[in-house]
Amino acid sequence: MFWQFGVCICLLFSSTCFLDGALTETNTANELGYDPKSIHALVSDAIDWAHEVFLVLRVSQQKHRSDRAQFVPFSLFPSPIPRKMYEQAMSVQKAMSLLYFRIASDFEFLKMAYKDVIESDKSVRTLLGILEDIKKEGIKQPISIFLQRSDYMITAETNSKSNEQKYQLKQIEVNGGSIGSAGCQDRLLSIHQRVLKHSGCSDQMISNALPKNRSGAAIAEIIYKAWKLLNDPSAIILFVVVKDLSTWHFSKRYDEYELERLSGGRAKIVHLTTVECFENLKLDDDLTLRLDGRPIGVAYWNLVRLGSDAFGPKSWEALRMIERSTAIKATSLFFELSTSKKIQQLLVKPGMVERFFTDPSEQPMVEAIRATFAKLWGLENNDEETQKIIQDAIAHPEHYVLKPNKEGGGGNIWGEEIAQKLREFSRSELAAHILMERINPVTVKNFMVWPFKSAEFAEVINELGIYGYLIGNMNTGEVLEYEQPGNMVRTKNMKNNEGGVSSGNGVLDTPFLY
Repeated sequence: MFWQFGVCICLLFSSTCFLDGALTETNTANELGYDPKSIHALVSDAIDWAHEVFLVLRVSQQKHRSDRAQFVPFSLFPSPIPRKMYEQAMSVQKAMSLLYFRIASDFEFLKMAYKDVIESDKSVRTLLGILEDIKKEGIKQPISIFLQRSDYMITAETNSKSNEQKYQLKQIEVNGGSIGSAGCQDRLLSIHQRVLKHSGCSDQMISNALPKNRSGAAIAEIIYKAWKLLNDPSAIILFVVVKDLSTWHFSKRYDEYELERLSGGRAKIVHLTTVECFENLKLDDDLTLRLDGRPIGVAYWNLVRLGSDAFGPKSWEALRMIERSTAIKATSLFFELSTSKKIQQLLVKPGMVERFFTDPSEQPMVEAIRATFAKLWGLENNDEETQKIIQDAIAHPEHYVLKPNKEGGGGNIWGEEIAQKLREFSRSELAAHILMERINPVTVKNFMVWPFKSAEFAEVINELGIYGYLIGNMNTGEVLEYEQPGNMVRTKNMKNNEGGVSSGNGVLDTPFLY
């Protein structure tokens, strides 16, 4: 049964197939040669394998229970990504990580960036106030872990004369701190390897087309390396969460189990909410942070988001206490401020990226970074240029996306609502948003697999993310450790504006390079 279907899949995932435009709107599953029984068998096997490799979530209706689990939504097949675009995204990531590490270390730049945003964004205002106090006091632990993922879409333009397609990589956003789904990607890779194998693809083809991915295990490894720098076996590794109940509970446990394995069980790992941190952590006079008398060695922000409405006074005070302490942060709140939409918009301006790469030998890094930028506009000024772009967005909202200065996905404004909001927003509300050109990425066909419903065959859009993990000294600018462990692809139906996995609009995916 699988052999005949496998011939189709091998053809489907060949570069000739994609470059010739075989995946068009007129194609249906049957026209591509899909056998529904074979698809059902592949889906069933992939779901079972997802449970086997721990690619699972708690059920949203019962987040407090681990005996009720569902698999993480995923694409049945890896989606095609042009190899050249993937290699470009990989090659620029170290420069991107260095850029945001240096931004986080430049507090004067951060204050300048948010001077208008703080008028309407209470969370940014509070966070800046905390960091201002810490800078005056002096950073007691300059070593910090920086976890980052840069996300891109791929556009294509066809030459009218030669009919050749020219691909371009466009950066959508930069995520820092608690970067979701990293722990899922290496396990999803094993699912796609299995699906392609069962579809008749050769081992050589699979190995050549699916890049290695260890983004999940690498988070635990870099936290473990930071813990070892302290040379104190009694030091606790603290996982800090905003809320105790989350569908992504097993992802946190995966990080914990990896750390236990790496340390041979020597590292004590504790999970606390921000409120529990406030109630149970104590700060010594020398700013050693303690839990029941034992020092906190590394504090890993897990599911802490800029702009979160879940932060009360106790949560903010807990974050202040941890940031002041001698614990190594994963990541520092300075870095949390460095990866917002506002920072991305400012970097597009002339001279902004160059501010952080003053050595002439680093000029190629600047060029590589700028080559990925989409068009972005700030809305805080009332000058002629800003008014012109606002009026164009009101007249042609289909060309733009209006983005709030918040993290964690969602909240973007699309279509006619852009015009409505731009007419209604006050000056301070405008300053808390940016405009971005709307990207029209290439589309492909794939099956999306969700819990409790049939697999959906649709034309989809892919978002490619590249991970970069760094340990650095914020006072000296020295990079102590850097790793680029892998990638993430997030896939959504092209009809959907938002593509979040947690919101039910998107699925996790892996790249098939051609």
